[in-house]
Amino acid sequence: MKKLLMLCAVLNFLMFGCGGSSDGLLATSSVTATIDTRTLDADIVAWTDAAACSGGSIPAADSVNVTIKSTAYPISGSLGLSIRIKSATISYSPANSATPPMSSEYQTVGMTIDAGSSATIPVRVATQEQKIRLQSALACNNTIYKYYTKISFDIAEIGSNKSITVDSAMDLRLADFVDK
Repeated sequence: MKKLLMLCAVLNFLMFGCGGSSDGLLATSSVTATIDTRTLDADIVAWTDAAACSGGSIPAADSVNVTIKSTAYPISGSLGLSIRIKSATISYSPANSATPPMSSEYQTVGMTIDAGSSATIPVRVATQEQKIRLQSALACNNTIYKYYTKISFDIAEIGSNKSITVDSAMDLRLADFVDK
């Protein structure tokens, strides 16, 4: 049993690493995704009168920045091929039994970068639609829903017909946080 647990821990480390990023290998380069936020607190409602919980509005979607970096292999004999960042899929896993499941979100990116360069992509991790759906459960109380959130980028190398998925991870907390 201990060997199985150790194997699972090693596989988890290899898949997700530490620091919330992972990398993928293409024909002429490797690609990494690194997120700028470890934990995001997303407010589901902004009150004009917080004491009375009245006059509420839905705050804008909350985003995090993810830097996608392409590094050409030094032995490839060239500068490497450009990559196309096609899309991002945001998956949510409840962190505890009190947090309900939440459907994955999809975001089109459609950006091309050269090998050896990087791009920072804003990714919506808490949409206004999600906040509206959760308002009845979270408004005017101290409940916090916590999700382990994985952002998976669909990336293709232009000219090699090779595609990969590169992940980054974070924690998302949704609640009726105190308005500032």
